Order: sequence, then C-alpha cells, then structure tokens
Amino acid sequence: MENNRTEILQELEAELASLKEKVRAFEDKLEAFRQFPQEETVEESDFTDMEIGVPDLPEPEPVVEPEPEPVLEPEPVPEPVEEPVVEPVEEPEPVLEPESIPEPVEAPEAPKPTPVPRPETERLPWRLDKPGMSVKNLRSGISLYDRALFIGTLFKEDYALYDKTISELNALSSLDEAVDYLLERFPDWNLKSDIVYNFMMAVRKKLG
Repeated sequence: MENNRTEILQELEAELASLKEKVRAFEDKLEAFRQFPQEETVEESDFTDMEIGVPDLPEPEPVVEPEPEPVLEPEPVPEPVEEPVVEPVEEPEPVLEPESIPEPVEAPEAPKPTPVPRPETERLPWRLDKPGMSVKNLRSGISLYDRALFIGTLFKEDYALYDKTISELNALSSLDEAVDYLLERFPDWNLKSDIVYNFMMAVRKKLG
C-alpha cells in the first residue's frame, strides 16, 4: 500500500511539472498576444493547442481507520458475603435417670430354736427367788460394784467381752434363751456360785 502511494505521488509530481511547463508556455504566448495589434485576432486553433490535459488520476484508496477496540468494563467485584456466624449449639447433657435400686428383700427370719428347758437349772436359787424391780435395760439393773465384780471374775478382766454379752442378752426375749446363751459361751461357770447368782438375778430383772 505504501509503495503504491509513492508511485502515485511521483506520477502526480511529474504531471504537475509538465503542467507547469505548459502554463509557462501559455503565459509566454499570452504575453506575446498582448503585444500584437488589436486588430489581429487570435485563432481558436492557437488556444486549442494550449489545452491543458489533466490526466485522470486514480482515486485514492479509502483509508480504513481501524475500529477502536471495545473498552471492556471491569467485571464488578462481588462484595464479600459475610458468612453467618453459627454459634455452636450446646447439646444438653443427657439426664441420667438414677438406676432403680432394688428394694432389699428381707430374708425370712429363721425360726428361733425353742430353748430346751435345762433340768439342772430348774431348782437353782436364781430361778426361784424374786429378782426385784424389772428394768428395760440390763445395764441399769447392774450396780457399779457388781459390774466390776462380774468383769473381774466371770469375764476374766475382759471388758469388751462383758459389754458384748450384756448387749446380746438385752436383745433376748426370755430367761430360757438367756440361760442357753450363757451355758454355750461360758460352760465353765459354776451355776451354784454366789457371783453367778448375783449376775443371773440381774438378768431376771430384764427377762423375768
């Protein structure tokens, strides 16, 4: 495209230089014509030879301007979406139901053996004599002096044994049970001695 334009311009410049020569020749003729007498006329043929031939110039190619590139608008940046803060849901602690405690099944009480009357004690004085005023607790039926005497002789200075024996005798309900209990645990007692008499009379205040 650029070479074509250059060639056209060169042709135009050559034509223009030729035209300038013709114009200059025409001006010379015109000046000479002015110097001729007025009567003389100039034939038309003199001017026809002076016709200026203007070559047909090729129409310049239209300059195609490049289309402007479309301006791309920047894509809108989406606003950051705040995620909702999800608070942890505290799960309620499971309520543990108390385990059902089975009610204790009371074992049927074993029938207490019926005390067997002991013939050897039937005629002893502590069985026949009246014991005096009854008491609800065997401990209150024994004086301080007798307690020291019983611990020193019958229980061989063992206060714990004495205290346990009194507690178990308090839980009995009859004199025969008390006699069986004492004969089983203290078989060496002399049932006819005065010290045993005093002890058994205290027991009878509680058990009759």
